[in-house]
Amino acid sequence: MKVAVLGSSGAMGSYFAGYFMRLGHSVVGSDLRPGRSQTGIRFVRTNTEAVEGADLVLLAVSIPETLNVARGIARALKRGCTLVEITSVKGSRLHALEELAAENKVSLLSVHPMLGPSSKSKAPKILVVGTKKDLVAAGRVFPGARLILVTPHEHDRLMAYTLSLVHLTNLALVSAVEKGSGLAEFKRTAPPFASVQFDLARAVLSQDPALYSQIDTENQSAAAALTALIAELSSLRGLVARKDAKSLEGEFKRVVRRFADSELRASLARIYSVADG
Repeated sequence: MKVAVLGSSGAMGSYFAGYFMRLGHSVVGSDLRPGRSQTGIRFVRTNTEAVEGADLVLLAVSIPETLNVARGIARALKRGCTLVEITSVKGSRLHALEELAAENKVSLLSVHPMLGPSSKSKAPKILVVGTKKDLVAAGRVFPGARLILVTPHEHDRLMAYTLSLVHLTNLALVSAVEKGSGLAEFKRTAPPFASVQFDLARAVLSQDPALYSQIDTENQSAAAALTALIAELSSLRGLVARKDAKSLEGEFKRVVRRFADSELRASLARIYSVADG
């Protein structure tokens, strides 16, 4: 099968170029930037040239550019091919892509790979956005992947909590520490929990600010997720300000009950393993 990866020099593009090559497919890549060195991938100068005769076209470009790139290659797509979009936010863009695919007699597969830009996983976890028919199609395109079926609305709502809330919470944490204790003093005196949390915050901040900003501002559910977090923090702040230790203890116990004892022990062991390492 001929696979075209548009945006093949980016993190996701280069990952999937390698993924499809490992499956034995012929991979053609295109990107505005010079191609990363990957044995077996053929780089071409334009997206149109890349998709010519391709059985599968994967859009690994930025969120704002996805629809524009799809429109730019629409007439060059082979009838019956599969167009795969992997954006982190679906929104109204997905409906426009569905219309474009129908007009040009190609199949659209909307997925979201749940892996970091440096991932080397050979069995990625991938959210499949759509119906059971799309899940079957995704199984053919991504054999061996761990597939999870969600609706478009579910996808963006879940990403508001699993992506945007994590990005913004860690951004706020580092900013608050910087203005409070100072980053150097925090790092010097931090106990294991704080050290691991700070490592997570730094890992989040090590990623592409432009990408994270796109994800967090384009997801219409992100503001609601932030509002929910602010409400929780405001409630806890009130307990602390009133020195209401009994109620705060109750909040800890209420949330703890959401987890099995085995989960709590396993998480604790992982934290100390990371901190001691």
